[in-house]
Amino acid sequence: MTDILYRTDSADRFRELPGETFKDIALSEVIGFMASDQEDQGILKDIMTKIPTDISDMKYRQDIVKDLMANQDLCKAIKESISSIKVLRYYGSGQKRLHDRDNSLSSLLEELRELKVWVEVVEKLYTALSGSDLKSKGLTGLRDQLKVISEDEEFKSVKPDIQKIHEDLSAAKGAVVGVTFTADMDIESVSAIEFVDYKPRSTYTIMDIAVGSKIRNPFNDYKYQDPLLTAMTPFMKKHLWKHYGEIRHLIRKHSKYDSRILTNLYNGLVFYLSVANMGRRLKDSGYVISFPEIDSGKAPEVKGLYNIRLAVAGEKEIVKNDFSFTDDERIFILTGPNRGGKTILEQGLGLVSVMASLGMFVTADSFNGLPFGKILTHFPIDENLTINYGRLGEEAVRIKEMVKEADDNTLLLFNESFSTTSSADALYLAKDLIHILKEKGSYVIFNTHIHELATDIPEMNEWEGRGRIVSIVMEMKDNKSTFKVKRSEPDTSSYARNIAEKYGITYEQMKEL
Repeated sequence: MTDILYRTDSADRFRELPGETFKDIALSEVIGFMASDQEDQGILKDIMTKIPTDISDMKYRQDIVKDLMANQDLCKAIKESISSIKVLRYYGSGQKRLHDRDNSLSSLLEELRELKVWVEVVEKLYTALSGSDLKSKGLTGLRDQLKVISEDEEFKSVKPDIQKIHEDLSAAKGAVVGVTFTADMDIESVSAIEFVDYKPRSTYTIMDIAVGSKIRNPFNDYKYQDPLLTAMTPFMKKHLWKHYGEIRHLIRKHSKYDSRILTNLYNGLVFYLSVANMGRRLKDSGYVISFPEIDSGKAPEVKGLYNIRLAVAGEKEIVKNDFSFTDDERIFILTGPNRGGKTILEQGLGLVSVMASLGMFVTADSFNGLPFGKILTHFPIDENLTINYGRLGEEAVRIKEMVKEADDNTLLLFNESFSTTSSADALYLAKDLIHILKEKGSYVIFNTHIHELATDIPEMNEWEGRGRIVSIVMEMKDNKSTFKVKRSEPDTSSYARNIAEKYGITYEQMKEL
């Protein structure tokens, strides 16, 4: 097993999530919730912006996450193993190869350490996987592979061989040294080295000295040359040299074991463990999560949807929504009051589709259907980034690229597009955009204040193309947002009244001034 992220071996296993989509649906917030370590966040971003294209890969990952969420002890063992696998990655890195040039004895000692860590990780992971009730092909496959290694007669001899070497190396428990100082208390020389079979009080271990004299200064975060260790190093090398042949024989004897079997799993294990831990945290906090029923025969139908960003923020009174895409209903014109939940709804739909594709759980009561192959977004951009084209010109450039990429398995999320031009011009541009996307058969949520666009839906449904266009609104009751989405014509007067009251500019409010 060279990779635990994919079941298939096809070259075209994933599609890159566009940077704009990553930003607009706030996937970085999810990653920040999954891991606090910056290195782990980088690993998660790399994995979570590569969207699998094969349904079998989505289900393969999902089954692994289910296994881990059901086995907390297994998660703990994997977390401990990940730390050791990280050490093995260091040994296989350029740092270690550079260190190998120092001298052959140090190199052999490093290889001995690597072999020791390798044995410990294989045993720990195999024991943990064997003691768990597993159903996923990914983890059972890893368990079976580790079983073959663990039951190999040569592998069984590795641990005793390493133990014997360590006993030989540890025959000298310590050393008594004579140090000559200069007038200003620098070390002039080290002499009278005598190895003893007891442990004097010491800051350094024999391996510290043998591998090298660079240690960390406790007062500064950089390495420095310790003069005592530097002076002692030749004596220690001479003492250890008699074990050189024995260590080299051990390393060569067990040279067939390749640590890449484990190090190639590192990124995938970080991902799965982070997903499982996040799912457990959400459930423990009272949030509902579910695993998607991935069905290639239908577009996504989501019930009880909520945006995971609200859970990350600790919101308790979250309003859920149902939302269904069908072959007959592909384009939705979304209107409603400011701060009524339009953007949160759009982001939530984008996030659950991405999470389902990645083999994760989703923040919904249920998800049934095929996640979208592509998700393209057009959200407001920083004014500072529009210097070359102007705001409308920038929108036109981005929208042109989106249309070029769109197909009948693409979800396009528009958030207040064309809002910087006149109402008449915005209506004209929006209708042309929706016309071409209807012909392409794409799925669309067009979040807008252009209420006339929803009014013209009967006319637009006469256009050629797959599916009908539907008007949906974020509901208001008693002049307050309910954050529920419903099918309806836009209520322009109530929205305007809501905005006016919020900012204190109704006739009555201004008269009181």
